[in-house]
Amino acid sequence: MSIHDLIARRAKPAPDQQPVALPQALLDQRLDRARMLKPKVSFIVTSYNYEKYIVECLRSVTRQTYDNWECIVVDDVSTDGTVAAVRAFVDSPESGGRFQLIQRAENGGQMEAFRDGLKLATGAFVCMLDADDVLLEDFLEAHMRAHLSVATVAFTSSNQYQINAHGEIIGGQHMDHQSKGHYRHVQKTSFQNGLWIWATSSSMVFRRSTVELIMPLDGTTFRICADYYIAHFCHLIGDSLLIPTIHGCYRRHGGNNFGTNPVLGNINSVGNLDKHPPHDLFRWTMIRHVLDNFDMFYPIFMGTGLVKFLLRLVKLSELPGLAAAYPRAFPKPLWRYWRLVMEQWRMKRYTPMSVKFKILPDPLAQAAGMVHCKEQ
Repeated sequence: MSIHDLIARRAKPAPDQQPVALPQALLDQRLDRARMLKPKVSFIVTSYNYEKYIVECLRSVTRQTYDNWECIVVDDVSTDGTVAAVRAFVDSPESGGRFQLIQRAENGGQMEAFRDGLKLATGAFVCMLDADDVLLEDFLEAHMRAHLSVATVAFTSSNQYQINAHGEIIGGQHMDHQSKGHYRHVQKTSFQNGLWIWATSSSMVFRRSTVELIMPLDGTTFRICADYYIAHFCHLIGDSLLIPTIHGCYRRHGGNNFGTNPVLGNINSVGNLDKHPPHDLFRWTMIRHVLDNFDMFYPIFMGTGLVKFLLRLVKLSELPGLAAAYPRAFPKPLWRYWRLVMEQWRMKRYTPMSVKFKILPDPLAQAAGMVHCKEQ
């Protein structure tokens, strides 16, 4: 157990002792006077035959109140008028010179289009924006406030309205998003079985360094549902944060890569799961990526920390074969790892949901409380 875990478990404040609120980085004028910069965010818009929606998506990027961003549009060999529409927008005064269009030579699917955009991204944070979705103007402001003032995590996910092909609002929230009205630090989860507790990829802002770490290097790709791999792997590396408020619109138009089902009411059925790549394909891609790139991951987790991380992915029956195939990751006799297996089992079984989905204070409410106290 690390010193951080010991402090969290034992050094509990008295019931009437309120924690000191950290300053709001985006509002801290000392940073301005020190000439510190707000981090840049790179929007990566991947598109295939979305001529009908993509310009509206790009316009929603231009309306962001958080102003340090760039936008890279990657067209995956569209056969409609998408390229002409994007090029006209990029060349127009409306774009402000902050957009660039990349045309792939061959169709590669969602992950390869995103990979091409990621290579050109210069922001410390990235957003994997679908070309048929729309952001509200405070999307980036809410996410950067969360990243810099609520919790240090691999990515954030805000709630979304749902809209149809005509831009009509057909849902007041995204039913997958499990914030339940609170900022929630999601942690201590495993990936032996599937789950999804965020909204769509267009609701997320990732740390670029984490995304670059987890991108497959062995040629594995995902033509659809690449966000399932990216979100889960980033979450396992550095946790995630659910933002309870709504800052974007997820479009349900029937032609989505996965989410083709209509909104039917109180039933959470976004798409046909038979079309979703199997869970174990994602899981084994993650396992192989860690083990085949031992020199990248060992300095992050160190020693048994790497084994503990892998046990959040590996099933018990798979451990002997992996230990034999990857002795650098498992240098000790197999029986020496059973204690870690039992720790992982206890964590999965007995960690309460209040810890896995830890409620954190609203940064704006904290800031307002500090101002109120100063006025008194």
